[in-house]
Amino acid sequence: MSTDDPSNAYSDPFKVVDYDPIWAKVFSNEHDLIISTIGQYVMKVEHVGSTSIPGLAAKPIIDIQVVVQDFSNLPQCIEGMTGIGYTYKGLLGIAGREYFKRPGFHVHMVQMGNNEYTRKTLFLKYLREHKDVCQEYAELKKRLAIKWDGHPSAHLEYNLDKTEFIMGVLTRAGWDPELKPEYLK
Repeated sequence: MSTDDPSNAYSDPFKVVDYDPIWAKVFSNEHDLIISTIGQYVMKVEHVGSTSIPGLAAKPIIDIQVVVQDFSNLPQCIEGMTGIGYTYKGLLGIAGREYFKRPGFHVHMVQMGNNEYTRKTLFLKYLREHKDVCQEYAELKKRLAIKWDGHPSAHLEYNLDKTEFIMGVLTRAGWDPELKPEYLK
């Protein structure tokens, strides 16, 4: 199995649920574990993705962004993360991001200020500041979850179907559409 094959990204059950306040505590515990394991190599560990936004429906998977200055210590990070139960998946088609997962958690390791870091930060900030857009996104996610329920490529198709909405939000947030990552084209 190639660690760069996007078809290997998802094996978690596919569902979208209403926001659960426990997600913040689950992240906090995982944050502490990651910091205790690879903290010397990272700048910060952030709760990202839909579970990080109070009130937003989400797949019940905690997305974590581990921000590094550069990838010079990637071998040590891989060793540490695999030591606490994560599987290293490589880039999975997203340049500038190293991906790790274990049941219930997806970790995106990115360099401070790269396109992936900036894109994710802008998107989440916009959703937090615009409750109406956040609600619209929640409704879209629920519709798409119903649409793709039971499909063998549910995760992939669901994510692809969100692209237009996400790119619209990013444009309103000041993102340059020319910086659109390859995987979103």
